[in-house]
Amino acid sequence: MKSIGNRLLNIVLVVGAVILTGFIVDYYFSYWNTATARNVEVDMSSLPANHPDISKSENLHFPSEGKYCLACHQGIEPTRPLDSEMMKQILEKGAAMGDPNGCVVCHGGTPGETIDKHKAHSGVPKGSTLSAFTPVPGALQVNDNTCGLCHTDHTYNVHRSIMNTDAGKMKAITWSFGIGTENKDHVYADHAIDDPDGPEPRFGSAKYKEYMKQMAEAFPGQYPKELKQLPRASLDRLNTMPEQAAFTYLRNCNACHLSNKGMQDRGHYRGMGCASCHSLYSNEGYYEGGDPSIDTGKPGHLLVHAMQGTRKSAVTIHGKNVSGVQVSTCAACHAAGRRIGHAYQGLMALGHGSNRGPFDENGLPQKTNGGYVFKYMRDDAHHRIEKDGKTVTGLLCQDCHTTNSMHGNGNIGSTTLATIEVECADCHGTPTHYPWELPLGYGDEFGKKLNMNDARGLADEPLEVTKKFGMVYPKEDGYLLSARGNALGNVVRRGNKVIVHSDSGHDFEAPTLKELAETNGWKNAVKAKTAMVSIPKHMESLECYACHSTWAAQYYGYKYVIDYTQKSIDWLASPEQVDKDGTTADYHGRYAMQQGAPTYGDYSHVRWENPPLGVNGEGRVSPLVGVIQTVSTVIGEDGKVITWNHVAKTKAGYDAMELAPLNPHTTSAESRECADCHGNTAVMGYGIDKGIYDAEPQVTRYADVVGEDGENVSNYTQAQISAIKGLHGDFMQLLNSEGKQVQTIDSHWPTSMPLTASQRDVLSRGGTCLACHQDIPNGSIPIRMLGKIAEVANLSFASEEAHEHLLRENNILISWVKAGGILCCILLIPVLVVGYIKRKKLMEIIKRIKG
Repeated sequence: MKSIGNRLLNIVLVVGAVILTGFIVDYYFSYWNTATARNVEVDMSSLPANHPDISKSENLHFPSEGKYCLACHQGIEPTRPLDSEMMKQILEKGAAMGDPNGCVVCHGGTPGETIDKHKAHSGVPKGSTLSAFTPVPGALQVNDNTCGLCHTDHTYNVHRSIMNTDAGKMKAITWSFGIGTENKDHVYADHAIDDPDGPEPRFGSAKYKEYMKQMAEAFPGQYPKELKQLPRASLDRLNTMPEQAAFTYLRNCNACHLSNKGMQDRGHYRGMGCASCHSLYSNEGYYEGGDPSIDTGKPGHLLVHAMQGTRKSAVTIHGKNVSGVQVSTCAACHAAGRRIGHAYQGLMALGHGSNRGPFDENGLPQKTNGGYVFKYMRDDAHHRIEKDGKTVTGLLCQDCHTTNSMHGNGNIGSTTLATIEVECADCHGTPTHYPWELPLGYGDEFGKKLNMNDARGLADEPLEVTKKFGMVYPKEDGYLLSARGNALGNVVRRGNKVIVHSDSGHDFEAPTLKELAETNGWKNAVKAKTAMVSIPKHMESLECYACHSTWAAQYYGYKYVIDYTQKSIDWLASPEQVDKDGTTADYHGRYAMQQGAPTYGDYSHVRWENPPLGVNGEGRVSPLVGVIQTVSTVIGEDGKVITWNHVAKTKAGYDAMELAPLNPHTTSAESRECADCHGNTAVMGYGIDKGIYDAEPQVTRYADVVGEDGENVSNYTQAQISAIKGLHGDFMQLLNSEGKQVQTIDSHWPTSMPLTASQRDVLSRGGTCLACHQDIPNGSIPIRMLGKIAEVANLSFASEEAHEHLLRENNILISWVKAGGILCCILLIPVLVVGYIKRKKLMEIIKRIKG
């Protein structure tokens, strides 16, 4: 029995020594690991370019310089480099029509007429499918006979693309006015459109086509088979149905769809149809090419007569290489709505009436760009990238947004989420999987459960449309696949590296999270490993940009006045008034007009920091922004107010105004701080400080002389802020204090919702500070003792780093103590059992010791 007791005593001593040694090793290893990680710098710069040389044609000549159309337009730039395959085909077709320079292929006209401009710009040569000369060959009204000669699928697709239907915008605005809130089906578009060739996409791999068929079956309201044209407001029913003001507003605001020329002012200059993207305009709209017949002193012209597309169509302007569709081109339309075109460049659009400084050299306010003035915040990390020791143009929009996203895939486009096929993980992977190890659909789940062992692999070839029309890069170890199964022809695997060939002309290495995890190559190892490795739920449930968009432009509480005593441009009817040459009423400034005009409108407030979070259609936590938060006032034809500061309600009973999930396109390498979300009631959806500010918008506010009873004294007192009687409270508030939804989250997808109760519980651990500091520094005896020791030793835990280190070490120490205590209790049980059995023997031993 004595040997048993000795063994137990030895076991206890050994276990204690192991625990103590483990504590010491863990402490010093964690300290060394943290210190080492601080000094690790990962080279994120681009790899040396290995792409084909940018095509230049300065030393090449048209077949017939100074003749045919060039008799007047000598010096004009070729639409594509003269040695390109596309230009060779154009020249061949032109020669067959009697114009060796190829101008008639796109424009028609009479190339042999070199004296009379009007005769030259009339008619079409034999063999042309045009019915008349056209100055707008890319316009959707004629492009089947121009671009469609070689790009038949593209022209079919573009007519049905989201950039021409605007179905998402139609749904969001009509919903916010109270129309169609019984479901999230998409019904209206800029133009009536159907899809006669059926549900199978025209572009894409077999896997992609099957994926999209399943999406359409699961969400028929988001993948409609046809759309109706948005109607006009019925003025005779306006008094009983004032929500029709949404139709009037949309017809006046929708100047950006591809069928029209759009607003022609600073930042809005662009072409029509295909030329909306593929013709290059500067913000100021001046021609700066070599054609002597184009007025260089009048705005509204393209920058040069050369198409922008891929690296194959790069041009040199004033000695500078320009390659790819420019971000500024996209921003000509994407300045409005979610403001993505400028946010990607680090610019936050301010309110409409903002004359904010700094002022220019003449003491004048900032000029508007696309209708807005801006505050510079911070570029998206993909926009400007360090390479070879200098900052260069980063990724263009087209580098991520594929041909299916931009041109459309042949089916009817309704929303961005329905159309866009890429996810962040397609290039960056996760800490446990390289991109090619992920299953298809990762990040795009829409409620599906994925088998994480079902690797998507790589593609051996780009898509056929890429091989035929785009840049084909060496496949190296294979082309990466999008979340929906298409080969990303500009993204390849090189060992465990991901190389992105940007149409800006640069090649970049995209950091992969698994390699960073394996090499401990994080820039901030503690934050990165904690967020993405130690808490895998973040990767499973959040969009990457929920953390990595450190700012997001948010526009809350838009108040409209729609006045039917006035008229406004109808941007939907204008492009339907088409001349024989393909030009439209809005192209000539002969706008179709409608009764009713938006006269006043601006936001309640604009914010950039800590956007609220919600669950998007894919089922992932996403930032939310306010844009379509309608408070409407409608004035009838007789000048009488029909509705005043009205907030529509949904069929479910909450406000129709919307907080919309989106990718803000303001990515940074470092993420938001934990405290930005955890403990932040605005992020949870409860509004700032749980919605106590602007909590009573139903109350009219005055700022005049009042008596001791608080009532206004003057007979002339007028309201300073008029009431919005139907508003739930703070425009940022998605949920009330009981967790009940009070406004719309996403008018597009039935799967969108506020954060769940369990998700909000995780974020609401705001008592963490109180848990410690209700005792620190003058609480219980041990706390006071440690505080005194720190004071004598001149120790400070004020800095963030020291505070974090203290908390971590305290947690580790407490964990070891608790683990050791539990283990000792477990080991104590057999000791007690043995002691009880041998209690007589033990008592005798004790007596002898005492004696």
